[in-house]
Amino acid sequence: MTETLAPALTWRQKQQGLWVATAADARPVGIVTEKWVHGFVVTGRSGKDLGTHRSLDEAQAALEASL
Repeated sequence: MTETLAPALTWRQKQQGLWVATAADARPVGIVTEKWVHGFVVTGRSGKDLGTHRSLDEAQAALEASL
């Protein structure tokens, strides 16, 4: 069985409530946006909605799992 690993990502907070993930080649791969009462919304690089999550860690993990 071959295991596929997600590429290493770097997370940067660009402004209050907005985190951008970049791949090793500095290419953006997605964002997480904080929606105060509603949680953290994840958007993939193609604009795909990856859901709303209760914590930043859960949101970042959702993006990483989608790669």
